[in-house]
Amino acid sequence: MSDAVPPNAIQHALILGGGGALGICWMTGLAVGLREAGIDLSLADRVVGTSAGAVVGSVITGHGDLQQLVAMPAPDGDAPQIDPAGFGEIMGILATPGISGNEARRRAGARALEMGVGDPDAHIARIAGVAGVSEWSEADFIVTAVDITTGELQAWTRDGVATLPQALASSTSVPGVFPPIPIDGRYYIDGGMRSPINADLAAGADFMLIIEPLAHMFPHAPSDSELGGATTLSIVPDAETIAVFGVDLFNPAALHPSYEAGYRQAADAAPRLKAVWPTR
Repeated sequence: MSDAVPPNAIQHALILGGGGALGICWMTGLAVGLREAGIDLSLADRVVGTSAGAVVGSVITGHGDLQQLVAMPAPDGDAPQIDPAGFGEIMGILATPGISGNEARRRAGARALEMGVGDPDAHIARIAGVAGVSEWSEADFIVTAVDITTGELQAWTRDGVATLPQALASSTSVPGVFPPIPIDGRYYIDGGMRSPINADLAAGADFMLIIEPLAHMFPHAPSDSELGGATTLSIVPDAETIAVFGVDLFNPAALHPSYEAGYRQAADAAPRLKAVWPTR
């Protein structure tokens, strides 16, 4: 990782996982519902965001407008056309037997670059418009991506070379769906290719809240068990939310239902958090 991650002298960490457009809306509903119940997620000492979680994390740490996140896709008709076959090919590469995780991600990233699925600048602009936050805040916020040259994790922070829109675009660059993002002479893809949550970036925290939209679809990486003894609490989609998600995580018709599902689940999660989450 080229960006330095500060020492883990943290009490409360917030981990926001990947989940496509519907995951963004579901996590937004959760955050709004929890806030109304007196639980402010922005009080985390560290926030780690992967893919959809990076977008939501940028708004939480930047004190932006959470409700804006439910307005996807962009009304100008610039929403991407998604080819499931491309993503399927990438997943096949990632599942290649007999090679390391880094090598699998390196190969997947190289293939994604060959696919030419879109304009990186357009994706950067699109994600910046969705988030509505253009500058890094002073919060301890980590955005995850994968360097396609090495296949290794890249942890972007406010002290690194990436602008916030670049970091968010790289973290959400699902290979085969969106273009790899060039930053400082290298290309980067979705941090979810390494782990759906990348929770180890907050290892050593006293308490870790993990909000994971795709817990029913993707297993954790081995690194997600290396948490330095942190106490964890996970919020994952319940059966009703999973039914709302369906199989297309970019389905425009399911955006508001996903938000409503997250808002509903916040009512169940809030009592579990009241005794352990910080207050002002």
